[in-house]
Amino acid sequence: MNIRLEPSLFKFKKQVEPILLKKEACNNLMLGIMNRLEHEELKDESNCHLGVVEVNEKAIYAFMQTPTNNWILADDVDTVDSNVIRQIANFLYDNKMEVPGVLGKTQYAEIFKEEWEQLTRITAVVHMKQLIYRLDHINQFSHPAGQLIEASAQDRPLVKTWLQQFGIEANESFSDEKADKIAETFIENRSLHLWVVDGEPVSMANQTRSTRNGATINAVFTPDAYKRNGYATAAVTLLSEKLLNAGFKFCSLYTDLENPTSNNIYKKIGYYEAGSSIVYVFNN
Repeated sequence: MNIRLEPSLFKFKKQVEPILLKKEACNNLMLGIMNRLEHEELKDESNCHLGVVEVNEKAIYAFMQTPTNNWILADDVDTVDSNVIRQIANFLYDNKMEVPGVLGKTQYAEIFKEEWEQLTRITAVVHMKQLIYRLDHINQFSHPAGQLIEASAQDRPLVKTWLQQFGIEANESFSDEKADKIAETFIENRSLHLWVVDGEPVSMANQTRSTRNGATINAVFTPDAYKRNGYATAAVTLLSEKLLNAGFKFCSLYTDLENPTSNNIYKKIGYYEAGSSIVYVFNN
C-alpha cells in the first residue's frame, strides 16, 4: 500500500473520481470541491492537498484538504480496512501536515481521530454529528403562501445578517466580513433563493456544490420570527424541484443529526438518509 499527495488536480480527479462516484451523494463535498477548483480561473493547485491511497499502483481511497480547513475522508461502497485510515493519519503525522480537524463517514473519522490522538496526544472534540440526505423524487404536498425568488444585490445586507444567525445555530460563527463576502458570492452566483411572503423574505436556501449528477443545498435558514410556518420546507422543496428540472438527477444536503426538526422537514419533502458524517476538531 502506498499513500501519497498528488500535485496535479487533473490526475487526482482522474484517479479517484470513479471511486467517489460510487457513493456520489455521500462524497458530494470532495467531488464538489474538485469541480470548483477545476473551474476556477486562477487555479492554485499548491493550495490544496490531494491524498491518494494506492495498491499495486491503483487508487483505492482518497482524502483531501483545502488549507486551513479540516481534512476530508472519502466515503466508499466497499468497506475500507481500518488500517488504511490509520495509515493516512500516520502519513500526515510523519509529513508534519497541519490537521485542524477531520470529517467524513462516521466510522472512518472515528478511526482517524483515535489514531491522531495517540500520535499527537491532542484531544479531539466532536464539532457536529451529521446525516447526509439524498432526494431523487419530490413528495407532493401543499405549500404555504409565498414564492421562491433569487436573491438580488439589494438583499445582501439581510442575507449577511441571516448568515451570521445561521452560523450561530450551526455552531459556525461568521465575522461581519466573512458573512458579507459569502452573501456577495451567493448573490453573484445566483445560487441563493429566498421564500417571500407578501414582499417580505422569510426564509432562504442556497444551491452550493455540484457533482456529475447531483446538486447540494445548504444555508437553509428561517429567522425565529418566521419559524414553524413551513417556509423552510417550501423553500427547499421548490429549490430542489428547480434543480431536478434543470437536469440534475438528485439533490443532497447535510443535516445536524441532533436536530429532529430539520431532519423531519427533509424527510417530508422526499429526502432519505444516504449516509452519516462526523466532524472532529483537535484542540492544541
